[in-house]
Amino acid sequence: MEKMEFQKKYSQCKATIAIVDDEKNVRLPVRKFLETEGFSVTEFSDGQAALLDLKSGNVPDLYILDIMMPVMDGIMFLREYKADFPDIPAIFLTSRDEEFDKVLGLELGADDYLTKPFSMKELAARVKVLLRRYKKNSPLQVQDSLIKDSLIKDSDEKDKEDESIVRKGCLFLDTRTFSAWSEENGSKSEIALTVTEFRLLEHFMKNEGSVFTREQLIQIAYPEDIYLNDRAIDCHIKRLRKKIGGEKIETVYGMGYKFIAEKA
Repeated sequence: MEKMEFQKKYSQCKATIAIVDDEKNVRLPVRKFLETEGFSVTEFSDGQAALLDLKSGNVPDLYILDIMMPVMDGIMFLREYKADFPDIPAIFLTSRDEEFDKVLGLELGADDYLTKPFSMKELAARVKVLLRRYKKNSPLQVQDSLIKDSLIKDSDEKDKEDESIVRKGCLFLDTRTFSAWSEENGSKSEIALTVTEFRLLEHFMKNEGSVFTREQLIQIAYPEDIYLNDRAIDCHIKRLRKKIGGEKIETVYGMGYKFIAEKA
């Protein structure tokens, strides 16, 4: 059976995404974009409204939350719903880039975050990755599995797995699962990357030593978003350096950045 026939047959298997944000000008474009990506979307202007809907039996597959909201903010809502529904993942939307770090996010129970303004393509990619990681039997995973079983039934999975691994020095990427890790002295350490950070690191590792301008890196990180200041990439490079080691991504003044896995 062709892939398009599978997609049509299982179009009813839509994951439901709930957007909780008091800004309509944020909710509306996010909703429209996610719907074009095949998701079912609900929206709420504050945490209390979302919590009442959840308690009435409407359980989404994932929440997209603003932090600062009236009545009940995103942090309080997260704590409230996680007490009864710990397996529903959440992505925070925040403008507090430096304060909302990984440690705080884990303490609150969030699974990912995006700093405003953000790319719609990146948001959709994060949603898909989280759904696949969080729920093996989610509608998205079920649909992917059905398509996969039909189209690559006779393929060699081991070869595919090997082809998906990118390695430079002690760093490893798996392009199928968006996972990253380092291996040193027989010890393996997972590296938690956002989708954008993963895309950038993958490109750097596949083109070690090459210099890329900010404009080129934006095209790699946000291929469908053209309304970004080129300095926006600096923030992603800063966070990526913290995670893999600052010496691996060098600044080439007046030009951009380049990746060096190991210095001689």
